[in-house]
Amino acid sequence: MKHMYKALYKSASFWTCLSITFLFGLGGCSSLTNMGSLEQMITRTEKDIYTITKRDTAIIDAVRNAPGQRDNGIVYPTSRIVEMRRDISQIDSTTVREYPNFIRLALFESVGLLFSGKQENGISGGFLGIFGYFDEDYKKQKNMPKKGLFPGAFYRIGIMEKRLRWFDDAADWTLGTSIYESFSGDMDASNTFTGISPIYLRKRYFIREKIPYITITPSLGISLIPDQYINAGVSADIGSLGGLNFRSYLGIIAGLGSKNACPYFGIGTSVLDFLNRVPETEKEWKYQEHSSWSIGIASIIGVATNAEYPFFDPKTNSPFKGIIGRIAPASIAIPLGNNRFYAGTSLINFMLLGQTEGGIGILPLRLGYVHTLMGQELSLEPFAEYNYYPSSMVHIGTRLALRISNQINLQLQAGYSTGSPIATLNRDFKNLTNFDVFYIGIGIGLYDRLFQSSELRYRKSK
Repeated sequence: MKHMYKALYKSASFWTCLSITFLFGLGGCSSLTNMGSLEQMITRTEKDIYTITKRDTAIIDAVRNAPGQRDNGIVYPTSRIVEMRRDISQIDSTTVREYPNFIRLALFESVGLLFSGKQENGISGGFLGIFGYFDEDYKKQKNMPKKGLFPGAFYRIGIMEKRLRWFDDAADWTLGTSIYESFSGDMDASNTFTGISPIYLRKRYFIREKIPYITITPSLGISLIPDQYINAGVSADIGSLGGLNFRSYLGIIAGLGSKNACPYFGIGTSVLDFLNRVPETEKEWKYQEHSSWSIGIASIIGVATNAEYPFFDPKTNSPFKGIIGRIAPASIAIPLGNNRFYAGTSLINFMLLGQTEGGIGILPLRLGYVHTLMGQELSLEPFAEYNYYPSSMVHIGTRLALRISNQINLQLQAGYSTGSPIATLNRDFKNLTNFDVFYIGIGIGLYDRLFQSSELRYRKSK
């Protein structure tokens, strides 16, 4: 019997039948098959079209006495005039309401895997799956095994979950997918799985129903292309604050043919990852409350520094010697006093201030203060930041940000940074050494939303 199950599991016809059955199941679920455009996936729009009718009646009562004298006691015909006018006007009106149309929306998730393969045969993704990336010659590590505590890594890009109204509309079921996911238990190809638009069924159990949420989430996923596999597991999640989440995974992934069944335990994080409970999807966007002063995809600033040579081309004599780049920055409001202090971070922080001056930080720690000007369209933010790996850097500065739209802002920033590399950086950044640099620069925030004090979920700022 055991051999029969094993033969069935490795049979291509079994996976084909399973795939067809699963696709027919999806056909009955409008959550994913009728997603529409990206805007429709994110926002549900409701319109009320109605006619306003105004009815008005005007009564004109006028008395016009004839000129000249009249004899008292003689009755004359009345000179009173009463006129009644009725007016009707109609105005067509449309009211548009916009609501969140997703349960979960995330840009990037990274997980460092333990027990997923042999430690001496690992890919060395490091803690959270990202702390090993900038180590010496990481590109060669992808082809050469290296011993490490986290032999594997699990990545997802472009995650979307929609409400699933099966099971008699039971609460907190979702059906979701991602643009791309990659699972590497270790360097062994049989422990490596890649999926494009895999389908996941999830059920969330909320331990804490207030932000930041704490949930236990069992899940079952299937991928059809390019690798065929099933991924079953459970995660413990905390978030989202400023789009930042932390989670642990326990599961097993199993594939077709030469692929192994690979159990795993993982610790991970995700950025620009937003979770809605069902009641929040019934609340208009304009009434949603937020936890952060700012959230964005990227912030890029070209800087003039006191470094001798520019980072990108040492032969040029440009006043702009380098850039400061922050990927997925977030500034989370601290609910103390007037709420204007914030704790911030970013997925990756590039401080490239000269040919040899600069460093890289992963999930740096940032503390700052937001002071709004010009009706909150302009903000002044003094800050201090500490980067601890793979470079050790202290960064102190002030940022002036002007809101252009909800997606773009202009930035003027000046500051000072000092530091040195801790790990031996890979070949793209091997020239970076100890540095001590002042700078001033101008840049732009891309899809970098600056929130107003009235939009925070804490009490309004003073």
